[in-house]
Amino acid sequence: MKIMKKVSCVIITYNGMKWIENCLRSLERSDYPVDVIVIDNGSNDGTIELIDSSFKNVNFVKSPKNLGFGAANNLGFEMAASNHSEFVFLLNQDTIIYPDTVGRLIDVFTSKKTIGIVSPLHLNDNGDKLDKKFEEYISAKTCQDFISDMTLGNPKAYYEIGFVNAAAWMVKAAAVTESGLFAKECFHYGEDSNFLQRLKYHGFSLVITPFSKIHHLREERKGQLTEKFRKEQTLLAIKSIMLNLNFSSGRKRTLMLKFLLSKVKTLKIRDFFLILYHYLYLSRKYSQIKNRYKMKNQNINFY
Repeated sequence: MKIMKKVSCVIITYNGMKWIENCLRSLERSDYPVDVIVIDNGSNDGTIELIDSSFKNVNFVKSPKNLGFGAANNLGFEMAASNHSEFVFLLNQDTIIYPDTVGRLIDVFTSKKTIGIVSPLHLNDNGDKLDKKFEEYISAKTCQDFISDMTLGNPKAYYEIGFVNAAAWMVKAAAVTESGLFAKECFHYGEDSNFLQRLKYHGFSLVITPFSKIHHLREERKGQLTEKFRKEQTLLAIKSIMLNLNFSSGRKRTLMLKFLLSKVKTLKIRDFFLILYHYLYLSRKYSQIKNRYKMKNQNINFY
């Protein structure tokens, strides 16, 4: 008889009325039992009322304000830890899983002890293609043998990969205990790449498995990027370099210089001075943050 591991699924909602019912219904059909935790970040579109009325078995936390993606997930991690969960399934509100998604993700962890996170394949809305963003993460360099094996019909159980966003991460509790929670320095966006940098530093890997799938329903969202968003992306790029535990000081210097020069070439002078300020005047602060994240056992224990 197969022994079931204890799994908590953490979903962060924010004005997710359009997607959340389908997401939670798909979890109800899961072959593998999961405890569902939903943290709402101050929705005002009916999301809260829908979950309250239709999903009584969900552990539902209603924040009066937007905590940000990372901080809200940290609250979910802490709730999962109090339940002594062995795995935490971070799932976006705009996703749909299959009945076998969770079980197939859990199976991968038996392959190698150092696997910290397993991600399923992300399909588009219709399920006839890979999600466009997910497809960009896969190349011969970032995910060795995946393209060849899938093309020739010889898929392996899992493939190590450099990055996959946190839309559907199955996270081993032990990896969180050692690597720490999401960085509070990242309010929204960038927290997943920072977490993966620390995961790698502490000896864990991120993998994808071709035998588990989800739908990521985001293709119809369009619109131009605002200047505020562009600035946030520049700040995230700075933090990605300055807080990377795997970079030497020389590597960090080289990357920041290249980043500076790229802004000069495109005449983005404001970005140039923003990068210069963070590198010259905030380096000590970044070093202190990095030293904190080098420590193991980050004040969360699942056992």
